[in-house]
Amino acid sequence: MSPADPAEPEETISIRHVRPGDIGAVAEILESEHVNQGTQRLPFHPLSVIEARLADDPAKFKLVAEIGGRVAGYGELETWPDRPRLCHGGEVDMVATHPAFRGRGVGRALLAAMVDLSDRWLQLSRLQLFVWEGNDRAIRLYEEFGFAAEGRLRQFVFVDGVYRDAFLMARLKERQIAAGPAEGGPELPRP
Repeated sequence: MSPADPAEPEETISIRHVRPGDIGAVAEILESEHVNQGTQRLPFHPLSVIEARLADDPAKFKLVAEIGGRVAGYGELETWPDRPRLCHGGEVDMVATHPAFRGRGVGRALLAAMVDLSDRWLQLSRLQLFVWEGNDRAIRLYEEFGFAAEGRLRQFVFVDGVYRDAFLMARLKERQIAAGPAEGGPELPRP
């Protein structure tokens, strides 16, 4: 069966942080044509550029998706902890699937992990991303996760010899703040 054969049994996709040994697989992902069509990257980069991208950065969560022990996708969630007026937000900087694993839920799994990290662990109330006009498959996926278009950036990126517009999309999460003891719960002693 081919990797994209829909008749294959459901596969387990596991998500973890990128490791130094992943560089070759991530390079294949980042240099694939479909990824270059949807990012600001050029088609060719020295390995040192990819190594620098994968280097540890406490403000960036660099995730890989694995299927059967193989790296099937790569994603980045960027946060801004050193920017006090923006630290409530983050940006999905990349969701990219290895060409051999397209159509198998890898992008969905990476995005789900980044949204979960944002909502349940990082206390982010705003998560944003940029997507090029015409990338309808990605736009539909983002909308399924609650992202909505907030703006259009005209002639934002040069791809395949033409300028393309980009959409800024975001999902907002209301901050939940406890108002007091739950009904029927114990009252705390007051000084």
